Amino acid sequence: MRGAHHTLHLDAPSIDVLAIPDAVGSWDWDIASNCIYADDVVARLFGVGLRQASTGIPIERFVAGIHPDDRQWVSAYIHRTAESSGVLVAEYRTCPQEGEVRWVLARGRFYHDVAGRPLRSHGIIVDITDRKEDSSRFVVEPLNQDDHPLERAADQCMALRDTLAEVKQPFLLKLTDMLLLELARELSKLVQGARRRRLS
Repeated sequence: MRGAHHTLHLDAPSIDVLAIPDAVGSWDWDIASNCIYADDVVARLFGVGLRQASTGIPIERFVAGIHPDDRQWVSAYIHRTAESSGVLVAEYRTCPQEGEVRWVLARGRFYHDVAGRPLRSHGIIVDITDRKEDSSRFVVEPLNQDDHPLERAADQCMALRDTLAEVKQPFLLKLTDMLLLELARELSKLVQGARRRRLS
């Protein structure tokens, strides 16, 4: 499971990734060993040590970085999605450090074995704090849209991001992050539109 998702470069100059508008990070969760491997953006958004995130830590450590008012429902949603169709899209708050609150958009996918048991999750986190227009949170139930072109594009773009991180191409990685951000925005519109249609 370990490999392309290790994008952390501890010898690089320190950069405040949370000062970058719409920063995009990625994670990979090996469910069997209960270890999440994440890059520096995800680590900082959840208040996790960079070295710990790069080498893998239990999901509970990341859940602890979710805002107390969002922690329970987000945790329940993650586990419910893992057992269902496997596509996760949600907006919620994190607390990287005391007194600091960030808004994030999470988009991920769970992968299952032949018996339907969740094996792995891979996805992105987008820091949307600077463009969050209200305090509403949303969670999207699985909509069985695996065949939607935007879903396929997001999966392929995440695979491309992992590959570029492996070969250390920061400029191309930044371009990919910009594409992932736009895909995340469009997917957010897609799922919110579908939700409104279901409620109408």
